[in-house]
Amino acid sequence: MRKIVEKLGVLVLFGSSLMALDVPKNHIVDDNWLKSNINDANLVIVDMRKEGYDKGHISGAVHWKKDDFREGRYYNKLSDRSSAIPGYMAAPLSIKRTMRKSGVNNDSAIVFYSGGTKAKDFRDSALAVMTSEYYGFDNVAILDGGFAGWEKASGSVDKNKSEVTKGNFSFEGRKFNQNVVATGEDIDEAVVTGAYQTVDTNGKQEKTKDLPKGSHWYGTAHDPRRLKEGHLPNAKAMHIRVLAKEKDGVYYLANKDQVLKEYEKAGIDPNKPVIWYCNTGHLVAGAWFVAQNIIGMKDADNRGYSGSMAEYTRWPKRRLIKGDE
Repeated sequence: MRKIVEKLGVLVLFGSSLMALDVPKNHIVDDNWLKSNINDANLVIVDMRKEGYDKGHISGAVHWKKDDFREGRYYNKLSDRSSAIPGYMAAPLSIKRTMRKSGVNNDSAIVFYSGGTKAKDFRDSALAVMTSEYYGFDNVAILDGGFAGWEKASGSVDKNKSEVTKGNFSFEGRKFNQNVVATGEDIDEAVVTGAYQTVDTNGKQEKTKDLPKGSHWYGTAHDPRRLKEGHLPNAKAMHIRVLAKEKDGVYYLANKDQVLKEYEKAGIDPNKPVIWYCNTGHLVAGAWFVAQNIIGMKDADNRGYSGSMAEYTRWPKRRLIKGDE
């Protein structure tokens, strides 16, 4: 009798694990996948839009704000948050609180979605995926096409705030994936040795002041969070908006062939390690996600600089280049 009970226990144990919901290996789901799994008890859907949740969201979705998973660091004064460099992963306790209040359990699957009406919208969901994976929670995915695609596919929408049962998410048994992020020291190594390609995800911008006519520079002008303009020596430039393609008013992630064409235009070698940067580490998440899950780059060869130029330009002896030097 004892052996029968033990066998039943094993079956229950394995049966429960077999019932767990896993996202696709490329961490991208479409409307059909979400419709098929929307009522799964292990699924958590997170709305990453800055606004619009109260006017209508995917049924059952919770809402994350920027401060729920991202934080500023290095204040001039403890009370002076306006001086913070904003692009870092939130503290572990903040992540734990965010996960639990969103109903995330240790065996949950999370699908993040953005607006889907602009080419760069997917960066918000990508940053949430990047943060989750950094903290060792990788059963996460992006909804391709975001909320706009979901509405177009006649997915269920609700205007009421979703009721959530507090989750049991914990860090026990997890390992932080530090290969996801690059540091300023990694940038130094890339600049000096060429071990990594560096790519400015703000793209190549026109600017005529103080530069010869027709020349270019990299980065977003007059962003107060960075102290210098310019780009890293030998940096490539590719804005993440080229990594999403519009169809019937909705922006979907580009396919592999389309991404490789954009890489070729920008001079990016998909077979060589890369560090992505921008002003505050926001755009880099989109480029990182595409490289990881559409191109298939490995963790250590594909990193996003979370501090980006808001941090790097505070290092007084680091050189940036303007124009086409």
